[in-house]
Amino acid sequence: MGTRFFVLVFFCVISVMGYSQNNDVFVRKEENPELKTTINAYFGISLMTTYSGFIRYGFIQIKSTGETQITYLTQSQFMQMVTGQEKSKANPERINFLEQKEIMWQSFENLWKLRYSEYPYEGPQSTEKGWAGRDFAPSVAQWNFLKQHYGYSNFNQFLHGDDMWRLVKDSQDPNWQRQYSSLR
Repeated sequence: MGTRFFVLVFFCVISVMGYSQNNDVFVRKEENPELKTTINAYFGISLMTTYSGFIRYGFIQIKSTGETQITYLTQSQFMQMVTGQEKSKANPERINFLEQKEIMWQSFENLWKLRYSEYPYEGPQSTEKGWAGRDFAPSVAQWNFLKQHYGYSNFNQFLHGDDMWRLVKDSQDPNWQRQYSSLR
C-alpha cells in the first residue's frame, strides 16, 4: 500500500503541475514583441579628428537594450551611403539625404570650423578662419549652444539622426555662422 500511495500522490502532483503551468513563460521571442531586440541605424559624425580629416564619420546602431555599436566610415563611404549610391542599414531605401534635407556635401568639409578658430594645418586653406571661440575648441558658450540645440557635448560623442542633419544644415547659413562665432 505504501508504494501505491506514493505513486498515486506523485501522479496527482504531476497532473496539478501540468494544469497550473503558465504557457506564457515559454513564448518565443519572435512571437512576443516585448522580448524581441530591435536595432535602429543612423549616420553620425564626431568632431574628433582622425588621421584622414577633421570629422569622424560613422554608422551607428542602437539596440532597444541601449547597447550602441559604431562602425567608422571614411568620408567617401559616408557620402556614398547618405546619397544612396551604396546601400546601408541606415539608408535601406537608398534615399539621397543630402538632396532631401537640402544639404550641400561641402558643408561637411566646413564642420572643422565648429572646433577651430583657424585652419590648424599649413596649406592653401591655412588663411581660412573657423568659428570656434578658442584655438582648438569651442568656447564654453558654444559648447552650451551645441548641447542645447543639437545634444552635442564633447568631441568623442557621435551626433546622429535628426540632430546631426539639423546641425549640418544650420551650419550652412551665414546668419547661424555669425551667431555661433559671436558666442564667446
